[in-house]
Amino acid sequence: MDPIFLIGYRCTGKTSTGKYLAELLSRTFLDTDLVLESTYDTTIAQMVARHGWPYFRAKETETLMNLDLKNGPVIATGGGIILAEENRQFLKKNGVVVYLYAEASVLTDRIRKDENNTERRPDLTCDSLALETQKMLEVRNPLYQALADISIDTEKYTSKDAAFQIKAELDKI
Repeated sequence: MDPIFLIGYRCTGKTSTGKYLAELLSRTFLDTDLVLESTYDTTIAQMVARHGWPYFRAKETETLMNLDLKNGPVIATGGGIILAEENRQFLKKNGVVVYLYAEASVLTDRIRKDENNTERRPDLTCDSLALETQKMLEVRNPLYQALADISIDTEKYTSKDAAFQIKAELDKI
């Protein structure tokens, strides 16, 4: 039973969909951001503010590499985890990769409404949220797409329905 890695940008539904999927498949659910924050007893925003992005990205990789993959957990990854080649190779080698996506305007709206984004997640650029989201997606979407075994448009589905869609796709593999 292979782990299932959920990848995608902020607010694509990785955590909420992942919880439903884990329940549906009777598997454990993990969120790499929450594991990292628990391990280092800090928020990602605080870690980036204190130590910078390279430090955070190194700790993110370390967290990924140290996950317990026994019994094939469902794992929601941080949106930028795919930026490191080492992480992309790890995801592809060790499980099924599910890409959750939505249009930039939808994600911008979701990010604005998500309380976790303001307190726990740092800005990625100095641009407006809409421009930042668009710029980040231009860089990241090709990486997400190249890794994906399954792709789900989360504009079309609630988190629960997306989990059912993923299960249906998994049954075909």
